[in-house]
Amino acid sequence: MEANLLMSDETKAHHVETHASIWPFCISIGVLFFLIGLSGYTQGNSPSSIYPISLLIGLLVFSVSMIGFGAQRFEGPEGGYGESWPFENVENMKTGVWIFLASDVVLFGAFIGTSIFIRVAYGWMDWTPVPDDVLPGLMNTYLLLTSSFTVILALVAAKRRNRYGVVISLITTLFLGLGFLVNKGIEWNHLFQHGLWLSTNVRTSTFFLTTGLHGAHVIGGLIICIWLIGRAWNGAYLEDNRVIEYFGLYWHFVDIVWLFLFPLFYIL
Repeated sequence: MEANLLMSDETKAHHVETHASIWPFCISIGVLFFLIGLSGYTQGNSPSSIYPISLLIGLLVFSVSMIGFGAQRFEGPEGGYGESWPFENVENMKTGVWIFLASDVVLFGAFIGTSIFIRVAYGWMDWTPVPDDVLPGLMNTYLLLTSSFTVILALVAAKRRNRYGVVISLITTLFLGLGFLVNKGIEWNHLFQHGLWLSTNVRTSTFFLTTGLHGAHVIGGLIICIWLIGRAWNGAYLEDNRVIEYFGLYWHFVDIVWLFLFPLFYIL
C-alpha cells in the first residue's frame, strides 16, 4: 500500500502545472524597445530611422505579448494541508483585477507623488500649470464621469438580459472615451504649437508623462471595450455579466485617477 501511495504521489508530481510564463519577459522586451524608440523624439530634432523602427517593434512585441499573456491559462495544484489561498470565496479573475488595480495605484502614486515633490522643491507658488486653459481638462472630466455612468448602464442591462441595452451602453462608453482622447490630442497639439514639449522643462515633463500614462490606460480600456461590444452583439454577458463588472472596475479606476490629475495639473 505504501508503494501505491508513493506511485500516486510521483504521478501527481509529474502532472503539477507551473505558473511560469514567458509572456511577462516578452512584455518587458517590448517596453524596452518602445522606450528606446521614444527616447529619439526630442524637441526640434528629427530622429534617425532606428528610433521609429524600435518604437514600432516595441509596440508590436508588447501588443502580441499582452494578448498571449491574457489568453494563457494558469492551473496549479490545490494545497493539501488546509486552505492555502486567502481569497477562497472570490473568483480568480476578480482577484486578479483587484491585484492589477493595486499595482496601478502604486504606479500612479509614484508619478503623482513625484510631481508633487518636484513642485514643492521648485516652489509651490512659483509653479505655473502647463495648460494655459482649464476648459479642455474640465471637458475631459465630464466625458470620463459620464462614461463611468454608461458602463454601469451596461451592467444593469446585462442583468436584465437586454442585449441592445448592453451594446448601446458600451458603444456610448467607447465614443465618450474617444472624445476624451481627441480632446486631449487637440490640447497637446496646442501646447506643441506653442513650443511646449516633454523635454522643455520639468513642468512639461511631469505633465506630459503623467497625463500620457493615464491616456495609455484609456486607450487600453477602449480596446477592451471594442472587444466587449463585439461579443455583446452576439448575445454574450446576458447569462454571465461578470466580465462587464470587471471591466467596470478598471474603467472606474481610470476615471478616479483623472479626478486626481485634473486639479493637480489644471487648477492648483
